[in-house]
Amino acid sequence: MDATGSEPSRGFTELIGRALTDEQFRDSMFRDRAAVVEPFALTPTDLEALDSLSRETLDEHARQFAEGNATALTISIVIRIRF
Repeated sequence: MDATGSEPSRGFTELIGRALTDEQFRDSMFRDRAAVVEPFALTPTDLEALDSLSRETLDEHARQFAEGNATALTISIVIRIRF
């Protein structure tokens, strides 16, 4: 995350990109998340955002991407910050 907390980490971006393009990886991500995310060095904020991402939403975006119906994707995530 950048200093403002508004940008995902590079690892998070890579993880989501792979999940959108690789169905087996996406399946593994929801079956054994801890093992799948380990190599991506996600921040606590990334992990919280990932927790808010539903399988259905990710599958729908992956379908749109695969069909060429998406020139840009916006995936809505929720990040709660406690002060």
